Amino acid sequence: MSYRANITSNLINKILHLVLGFVGSIIIARVLGPAGQGYVAYITLVFTMIGSYGHLGLNNAVMYFYKRKKIPANHLYYVNTTFLTLIFFIIAAIVLTLKKLDLILPDYPISWVLGGLVLVIASFYYYNNYSWYIANEHIRQANRRNIAVFLLKSLAIIILGIFNAGYFYWVSVATMFLNAAFLHAGLRKGIKFRWDFDLIKREYAYGFIIFLAAAFDHLHLRVDQLYINAMLGNAQLGIYTLSVTLSELMFMVPASITTALTARLYNLNDEHSSADIMAKTFKITLYVCVALALLAIPASFLIPLVYGKDFTAAIYSTLILMPGVVFASLARVATPYFFTSGRPKVHMVVALTALIINCILNYPFIRLWGINGAALASTFSYFVYGCSYIYILTCKEGFKMRDLVYLRASEIKDLLRRRA
Repeated sequence: MSYRANITSNLINKILHLVLGFVGSIIIARVLGPAGQGYVAYITLVFTMIGSYGHLGLNNAVMYFYKRKKIPANHLYYVNTTFLTLIFFIIAAIVLTLKKLDLILPDYPISWVLGGLVLVIASFYYYNNYSWYIANEHIRQANRRNIAVFLLKSLAIIILGIFNAGYFYWVSVATMFLNAAFLHAGLRKGIKFRWDFDLIKREYAYGFIIFLAAAFDHLHLRVDQLYINAMLGNAQLGIYTLSVTLSELMFMVPASITTALTARLYNLNDEHSSADIMAKTFKITLYVCVALALLAIPASFLIPLVYGKDFTAAIYSTLILMPGVVFASLARVATPYFFTSGRPKVHMVVALTALIINCILNYPFIRLWGINGAALASTFSYFVYGCSYIYILTCKEGFKMRDLVYLRASEIKDLLRRRA
């Protein structure tokens, strides 16, 4: 499978998500209003985080042990799915116990909590299954299935968008469940339970570091919303969530690239070729993201017209977030270079540093400037995040600054024409 074809497939996938997601976000914002959107956003955030990181790094080890350690595919798959199921039951027991004691999510009905647990187990299997498509450079096949589910989700929101908050929440739960099921069907592996504790220990020795890095990274991007919910309430969180959603549309660029880049790097054994493709990809991301940020500045002033006057305050927080997202995008493209070479600690340290900065700045900034303060704190930490990778690549890895910044037309053609 060609590098070009995988990136193109990812871009088509992300553009469809952008267009239809934009329409869906307008409907959701107008139906729910700021407070309702904040109510749905908070519980979705909680269970999305558990689904993304509750496996404690097992899903992060799949590609490395399949491609670098040469573990037989079926054995690795069945052992991992068995352990993921066990982890889920432990998490479910903890969540339901805490809910019964009113220690978590006291304002949400038990049915929503059960739906959140469905989202968790579906996320576990989805990310595990998707890793196999990436490792084999079968990204186009995975995207076809993901697009089919997303089209169903968008159609449901557009046709039935007059319903209440619960409707939108359950659409999200159902979408993740269908995504996991469709990818599983495409792998043709069936369901078997197999135990290999020695393999699990080895995977966690590697994967737990990536898990910590990924958790720090995700918290870095979402900790501002947790602060706003605690300090300012649901209504302000709803407005700020819109800013985050709009500014992070730029992440479709690194998201389109990183899976294809990861797959390519795992299937390359030449260090020079890996560095070459990494540098070219990095600077393409830089130029594309800067161009998108410049386009987004005037577009941000249309927020009240599109989403309603209640979201006017989102203009300024969106503008503040935009430059930082450019630097965060660069960091996201750089991480596969270290993961595929067996050095996940680099990303862990960088992500933790950025998270700490964001946590320190959010409280005083929010007290001073509200959601604009949260945006400013995040943008500063995003800047540190991206610049840290530029420093590591140039001062520690031997890249030259011009390799990461200066882009020739011939390099674009060379990058897009690379084939597996």
